[in-house]
Amino acid sequence: MQKSTVLVVVLAVLFTALFTANLSHLQQVSASAQQNQVEKPEKEETTNIKITNVTLPVIVTDKDGRFVSNLTEENFEIYEDKKPQKIVSFQAQTELPLYLGILLDTSASVKGKLKFEKEATISFLQTVLRRRKDQALFVTFDSTIEMRQDFTDDLSLLIKAINPVKASGETTLYDAVYRICEEKMNNVPTPRKVIVVISDGADTASQRKLEEAIEIAQRNEVVIFGISTNGAGFFGIEAGQVDNVDDKELRRLCEETGGEISFPGNYLDLERAFANINSKSRKYYLLAYEPDDPDRPGYRKIEVKLVGRKGLNLRTRKGYLVAKKSAS
Repeated sequence: MQKSTVLVVVLAVLFTALFTANLSHLQQVSASAQQNQVEKPEKEETTNIKITNVTLPVIVTDKDGRFVSNLTEENFEIYEDKKPQKIVSFQAQTELPLYLGILLDTSASVKGKLKFEKEATISFLQTVLRRRKDQALFVTFDSTIEMRQDFTDDLSLLIKAINPVKASGETTLYDAVYRICEEKMNNVPTPRKVIVVISDGADTASQRKLEEAIEIAQRNEVVIFGISTNGAGFFGIEAGQVDNVDDKELRRLCEETGGEISFPGNYLDLERAFANINSKSRKYYLLAYEPDDPDRPGYRKIEVKLVGRKGLNLRTRKGYLVAKKSAS
């Protein structure tokens, strides 16, 4: 009788142990399944690919240089690397806030023209800058690049920064453009970002190349306009347009970012150049599209065509570069 009792007790203990172990295993499996259920949406979320729109400020003018304001989305076609793209956003923009960078050449090569350059800069700012709406900064470049006045809407601060400037040293035009695009224009809260370069166009000392300056301006959607002092006839140079090798490089910097270059030969030409930049900086069409393969590295060539309208001139940036992702 005692042996039977002992046997029953032993069996009961074994059964209890097996049941407890099995229950613990089932609880672990259930907890693991619940955890997988909770974590699954997070895994799906991290695998989503964010599509980035490519935005294009497009300037359209008639044969007299006047902005054409009655175009619709149907009047535009966009091509990336010759492939048609679907326009996902279209806006006709006028009078939006303007973020403006003035880059003044103060190298030794413009010493005889510096008075003209400073007067031109002040005149331009007086023409363009709107208080409590626009922001402008002023930078000089020679052997070094110096921020004389950060973004402000106070014209008196800008003039105060311009007046004492003197000329000496070499020319670092491309470095100046690169630095301002990288440090100041990348987080500007407006689609209208403009750099005006006042220079003879002769870069002699930049570490960055012309192509690098163009690429970073395109990437940050900055439009560059140039005022060449090579056309300043009242400084002993033949009046009118002078298009030498340096001017061609400055022209390329402007045109590939959607802007243009002017060659004022006198103050009347200069006023026209200012009016032209002011108009084209404020009145434009803003188009956007989603590229089919946004992560493919390399340069993308952009072409925008007008449909159903003839005899008009169109300017926009000519492309952008997608950098190769790092291994990390």
